[in-house]
Amino acid sequence: MPAPARRAAHARAAHARAAHARAAHARGVSASPAGVGILAAAGLAAVLRLPFVGAGLGMDEGGYAHVAREWSRGVPLYREAWLDRPQGLLLTYRLLLDLDPDGGAIRLGAVVAGTLITLAVGAAGWQLAGRRAGVVAAALYATVGVAPRLEGFTLNGELLAGVPATVAVVAALRWRRHGGPGWLVAAGIAAGAALTMKPSGVDGLTATLAVAAVTTGRRLSGYGPALAGAAGPLALCALHGVTVGWSEYWHALAGYQLAALGGPQSGDRAAALLRSLGAAAPELAALALPVTVALSLPRAGLSPSRAAPPSPRAVPAALSRVRRPGPTGVIMAGWLGGGVVGVNLGGAYWPHYWVQLLPPLTVLAAVAVTRVDRPALRTGLVAVALLPHLVWLGALAPATPQQRRQAVPYAEAARRDAEIAAVIRAATGPDDRIFVLVSQADLYFLTDRRTDYPYLWGKPIEKIPAALPRLRAMLDGPDRPRLVVLNHDPARVDPTGATSRILATRYRLWRTVEGVPLLRAVDEPPAG
Repeated sequence: MPAPARRAAHARAAHARAAHARAAHARGVSASPAGVGILAAAGLAAVLRLPFVGAGLGMDEGGYAHVAREWSRGVPLYREAWLDRPQGLLLTYRLLLDLDPDGGAIRLGAVVAGTLITLAVGAAGWQLAGRRAGVVAAALYATVGVAPRLEGFTLNGELLAGVPATVAVVAALRWRRHGGPGWLVAAGIAAGAALTMKPSGVDGLTATLAVAAVTTGRRLSGYGPALAGAAGPLALCALHGVTVGWSEYWHALAGYQLAALGGPQSGDRAAALLRSLGAAAPELAALALPVTVALSLPRAGLSPSRAAPPSPRAVPAALSRVRRPGPTGVIMAGWLGGGVVGVNLGGAYWPHYWVQLLPPLTVLAAVAVTRVDRPALRTGLVAVALLPHLVWLGALAPATPQQRRQAVPYAEAARRDAEIAAVIRAATGPDDRIFVLVSQADLYFLTDRRTDYPYLWGKPIEKIPAALPRLRAMLDGPDRPRLVVLNHDPARVDPTGATSRILATRYRLWRTVEGVPLLRAVDEPPAG
């Protein structure tokens, strides 16, 4: 290479290094402290979730554990061991039950999942907006992600899907920065894995495709590897679905939900959404407010006295920028938009649905807040995001043990169900059938007793036309369950009154445990 060319190349390299150093200095933190900060946030995430390990299993966790255990014992999945969740979630539960058959590892799994998402949102924030944004994102999720009102400490499908979905975003951003199809394929595989945890876990895929869109535009070089990677886990699940019976598999995962669209239950969606928003509002609003304030400020976060007065041409230019968001805006819109779609796919709007929005919201909050140049304002905005959780913990600290159990979702119910389960285990044998009316599916796991009825929760019973006739036939048949746990008023489950009449004819009150009636089949000898 000629000497002038070498000098020019050295000059360009030096200029690039200087620019990189200035950018790192502007972001206010070097690589090593940023990495330490994200690791410290991950440790905080684990510490904040550990107190909930002893709260007992919720009805969803216990129901998933029951189905996973039945599957491991050879009961056909999606036919007898029925669940409207894909195999990734059940495989995770089977692994945790292998580690601890009594279910103690399930809540530890939630601790691990929350810690992994903390690391992933930190990496995503770092790649999107710099090291400071990564540290803030990790610190926010470590704290806000516990979300007791949203059941963020439980091992629900949204939390499990959030791990691979957030990893997919990180891998896609690595591909955007460093190139190479391997990262993009990995992003697709992770996004597909999120869908195997819960069908509504689409945000990892939408975010990955958004990264591809801002990187390659309309060229297929970005979309093809991502979609091919996502197809892998989904194809494995579909292949297993064929082996167990495709019609049963499709009906469980999507068919019954699609068939119920437009039915009488559809009118309940708006009311369910409003009730759910009441629980989710503190966490969501606390994250949305800093984003709104930060984005409303001038780019440099200057006070009005320091900012230049707007010119007549500034307004059209600003509107043009709003109409054409930058790459970061497109990526965040794809990630958050996918989460919003996922929340609305289920239709029941349980509080834990909103857990899916917490990873993209914490990253968005971190990206927005770290663009504010005034340290005091930046710190105040982060404090606002943390406020609901800090208030909740502050109120819990002086509470009595009973008040804490009542404040933590499922803690008091788990204590009650443990008492009921002990009575049922003492009064029945391993081969006896029981039935829980309805939804408190953790009792099947805690008692280690089976049921001949496939639908463990109330929503499938509402939406599947054959569910109520099958329920009546089971309770009125010669092989009816020995014990029925009357967890709900039968009239709520079957407004026709038919189930209530069958229970009145075929069963008698045996015992009441923790306020819950236990009914015994009339042709059974007295138990206990």
